[in-house]
This record gives sequence, structure tokens and C-alpha cells, in this order.
Amino acid sequence: MYLKRYFVEGLAHASYLFGADGEAAIVDPRRDVGDYLTDAEAQGLKIVAVLNTHPHADFTSGFREIAARTGAKLYTSHLAPVKYDCVAVRDGLRIKIGSLEVEMLETPGHSPDSLSFLVREGGRPVVVFTGDLLFVNDVGRPDLRDADSDPRKLADALYDSLFNKILSLPDDVKVYPAHGAGSLCGRSLGSAPFTTVGQEKRENWAAQIEDRAEFVKQMLANLPDRPAYFSFDVGVNLRGATPFSELPPLRVLTEAEVKKASGSGAVVIDTRSAPFFGAGHFPGSLNIGLGSAMFSTWTGFFVPGESPIVLVLGDAGNAAKARLELARIGFDNLLGYIEADALTGTRQLSQLSVCDLKAGLKRGDGPVVLDVRTPGEWNDTHIEGARHLPLPALSKRAGGVPKDRPVAVLCGSGYRSSIGASLLLAQGLTRVQNIMGGMGAFQETTCPEFKPAELVFDPMI
Repeated sequence: MYLKRYFVEGLAHASYLFGADGEAAIVDPRRDVGDYLTDAEAQGLKIVAVLNTHPHADFTSGFREIAARTGAKLYTSHLAPVKYDCVAVRDGLRIKIGSLEVEMLETPGHSPDSLSFLVREGGRPVVVFTGDLLFVNDVGRPDLRDADSDPRKLADALYDSLFNKILSLPDDVKVYPAHGAGSLCGRSLGSAPFTTVGQEKRENWAAQIEDRAEFVKQMLANLPDRPAYFSFDVGVNLRGATPFSELPPLRVLTEAEVKKASGSGAVVIDTRSAPFFGAGHFPGSLNIGLGSAMFSTWTGFFVPGESPIVLVLGDAGNAAKARLELARIGFDNLLGYIEADALTGTRQLSQLSVCDLKAGLKRGDGPVVLDVRTPGEWNDTHIEGARHLPLPALSKRAGGVPKDRPVAVLCGSGYRSSIGASLLLAQGLTRVQNIMGGMGAFQETTCPEFKPAELVFDPMI
């Protein structure tokens, strides 16, 4: 049996190509599908099936393009209200992939239409692809489809799927989930590429909760923030995304075109690092750095999926990467890009050093520190007197940020805080700063005793 895992950092999405004896299947493919086709050809395998564990919320799948390019059949739950042709899977359906047998299991819980795929080799169960039901050391959250399903009912269904379907398999069956560490589809996923049924029985926290009522209660507790784009992506995956290979390259825009697009409602995303954004940026733009693996996820938190987008790039060579990262979450409405050096009418975002911050706080005339880190980070350590407002909630609660005093935004490293500071600027606040290096620098930097520089704000704002 040939099996290869493909992992997308940031989205923490895992997909798989597996097969034997000339045939192969793909499980939960990512948007860009070229690697699957190349690898299958190199192994002498014909892709005959695409297995969708469910309509995913956190990424856009490339199943439609694979089917068009290979003639593979699409397999999706009969409960999923899809708008494309597929084999409507019911519990117990078995298909052959070369000499392998795949049994399809209905395993609702993360979503009402979740499937798992049990692979048998020589009649013996060897691998199960669990989608977002069972992860390494974690389980899927039941609240991502609450627009059409009750999370409590899904949590109850998850109990049955976990204990009666997956954990009842032989202990040596390998488990390959759709996500790894960093995914928002669970709470604290492990980073290992796979696990086993036996290991999850022993070590998975959810598998230790045998009481059904307590299990349901715990499934609904301590859930991480959900990006706004999740519901958008479910819709895209129910329709089937436009083939990535058909998306046009991004065109270069003039500054006049950027101003016109912005005035008509387009979102301008500056993809440079915080210092470059601070030195000069298009007014009203959001600073979401392309250098982070979380670029697409943070974009999905703050930009509606259907919105037209203009990109500001430090280098035109990053255009293809930006197009790909956004396409992976279904954000295809990109009007084009402009290189930052072509901008003339820019504004600044003051970058505050931790030494100047410490000096101001010591004197008692420092800025209001707005900490946008997660609750866990805040509980671990924070600056005395700081205000805590996690970044995902900032755009909705920015009205509570003081306007009569300077505000300095803090995160762990300076990346998320620059996003937050740019959001505040875009919402009309003017006395905003980004704390360089974040909490890491605040804790690790020993500052000399000297008179700090005056706080600098852009006089043109």
C-alpha cells in the first residue's frame, strides 16, 4: 500500500494520496492539486476516487479540479446538501482501490455529514482516515456547523461515532486525521502525523470521558474563536470551488486604481512585515503579513469571503504566493496588487520599543497597553494594568478602546499586534502604536536608564 501525507502549514490541513496495484484515491484534497497528480503518475497509479470526509469549514477543497482532470468519482455523505454530482455515501458502502478495500463509515459529530474511511489490505483493517472526528490527542469541535445543526446534538453524535465506530477498531489500526497541531477545528491537537486507535484509547483526553452527559458538556466547553470565513468555506465546498489552475494571475494596479477600489468597498491588505507597514502604508489598509503561515487564517478572521481584495506587496514576486494562500480558503476575488514602493499618499504606524514602553509605564504617563493575545497567553503572564482584548474580537469591540489616550497594542512577537493596530487605525483611532517584539521582547529585554524618545504619531492622520 502506497500512502503519502500532504500538510499545509498555517491551516494545519492534512490530505492523503493512497493506493495499490495501479489505482489510487485522495482524501480531503487541498485547493492546489498538482502534487497529487504528479506523485500518482510517478507511482504508476491512476486516481479513481476522491473521498471527502465532510464539507470542510477551514479550507477550500480541490476535489472538483481533480475529478475534471482525472475522471475520478467523488464520494460525499448522502447527508451533505451538495450541489455537484457525486456518489452519495451511506454507512457501510465498500469500494475497491486496486487491491485495497475501503469501507465508508458515517461518523457524525464534528459535522452532521462526517464520514471516516476504513482501509483494509488483504482483508485486514490497517488505516482509518477520520477527517475532523478524531485527531492526535484531540477530537473535533461540534460547533462549526451551528447554522444548520445543534452543537449539543452533534456532541452527542460525536460520542457514538468515537466510542462505537472508531475506538472499537483494532488497536493497531493507524489513524490519519485531516488536521494537525494549530488547527482551529479542535482545541489542542498533537503534531504527530498519525496515531493509532490504541494510542488514542489510552492518551486522548476525550476518550477518557465515558459518561455521555459529561462528554457532551466537555465538547461544548473551552472552544477557540471561530474565524468568520468558516461558514463561507462550507458554502464553497458544498458547491465545489473553481479549479485553482483556472484562476488568472494577479494584475498590477496603479495607486489611482487602488484608491478607487478602496472607495468602492474593497479591502486593502498590506502583506509586508510590521516595520515596513509602520514606515508607510495605504490609509485604511490592514497589515496581515504574508511571511506568517497564519496569513490566510487571519485574513479569514477579518475579511468577508466575498469581498474584493487589493494586495500591497513588498515584492511583486510574492503575488503568486499570496494568490495561493488566499485561494486555499476560497478567497478568489482579488482585484490585483500594487508594490509598496509605488505608493505615494501613505500614513504611518508608530512602532514603540519595549524600553520606551517600560520607561513610560514606570513614569506613569505611558500608553494604554492593549493586549490582543489569547486568554491562555494572558493568563500565563501579562503586563500589570494592561487591557485584554483577544485579536479575533477586536474588530467588533474596538468601540471600547479609549480614544483620549495613546494606545499601544501588544501580542507575543509584534505580528498580531500590527494586525490589531491597523484595524484600530482603519476604524478611526489615531493615537495608536505597535509594540515591537511583543511580550517576548518585553520579558527578555534589559533596558538601560535613559530618557525615552517622545511618542511619535503621524501628523497627517
